[in-house]
Amino acid sequence: MSTPTRDEFDARIEAIESRMDARVAAIGARLDAYTALAEERLQRFVVMSAERDRRLDERDKRLDERDKRLELQFQQATAAAQSASNLKSHMWLAASTVIVAVIGTVVAAYYATQSSHLGIAQTVISAFQQGQQTQAPLKE
Repeated sequence: MSTPTRDEFDARIEAIESRMDARVAAIGARLDAYTALAEERLQRFVVMSAERDRRLDERDKRLDERDKRLELQFQQATAAAQSASNLKSHMWLAASTVIVAVIGTVVAAYYATQSSHLGIAQTVISAFQQGQQTQAPLKE
């Protein structure tokens, strides 16, 4: 084997250098693509984060409004309980409840018996009409 000349070494070094430059350029392009992708993801995250924050703020407002309504209802219930605390009002309420229940029972019984009577009457009429429509057996 012969020893390579200086020009051959320079040519080899130049070829290696050009390949390395190409590799470095490819790595740079990959890094640029990754950076662009990371920036895009960051922008989407910022938009999604802002949207989530907006939804959370709306939810907090709704919950605050609900809490205010519940507080108002609690105050109203407390006032109602205080106004109905004496024995006389309780007795009148109990008596009126019993009266309403008795009236409801009487009305329900009336409608139930009417429905039953109508059903029986319709069945009897239907049976009577069915009997009229059938022919008498022939006598031999």
